[in-house]
Amino acid sequence: MRLVYPVLKKARGLVIASPVYWFSVSAQTKIFMDRLYAFIGPKGHGLKGKNIGILLTYGDVDPFSSGAVNALRMFQDAFTYVGAPIAGMVYGSANAAGEVNENKALLRDAATLGRQVAGGA
Repeated sequence: MRLVYPVLKKARGLVIASPVYWFSVSAQTKIFMDRLYAFIGPKGHGLKGKNIGILLTYGDVDPFSSGAVNALRMFQDAFTYVGAPIAGMVYGSANAAGEVNENKALLRDAATLGRQVAGGA
């Protein structure tokens, strides 16, 4: 993470993408989130004021029964705590590799989110 923190410091924002496994984000995403806790400097948390985008995929069409709601709540709580506004969240259902690519509306939403995180609408 000591290589990642300087990159995050210069970034306008951050997009985090994860599949939902067993009612939460992947283990790799959770580890990344846990390590962000230590990204504190003399002016507060290193993500303070940076735009955050969240992208999730999951197998069930219902964000509650799939566990996506748990992941979304974790992001909301963590980024509210550090003062980083969530520019938006895009999440959708998929059961097979590449299936999300067939959902054109979801891809448009993801592109819009990318622009919002970068600071342009």
